[in-house]
Amino acid sequence: MAIRLRKINSEMIALCAVESDPKRDDIYLDDEIHYALATKFMEDYGLGGDKKLVELMNKEKVRDAKKELINWRKLL
Repeated sequence: MAIRLRKINSEMIALCAVESDPKRDDIYLDDEIHYALATKFMEDYGLGGDKKLVELMNKEKVRDAKKELINWRKLL
């Protein structure tokens, strides 16, 4: 489902693109982009997701986020 991201009173919200009309400064995400983001969120929160996309995402990783976070904390 396509969505629009819109800022209202400094709050970012996501709207169904079918149920809303476009406004200036909206960020439009088509079905494909929305699906990719939903898959990433599901993977990040341990909820699974599209296995094919997760496999492709993992092949693109160049570093491990958990290790990076540990290294950043050491610098603080």
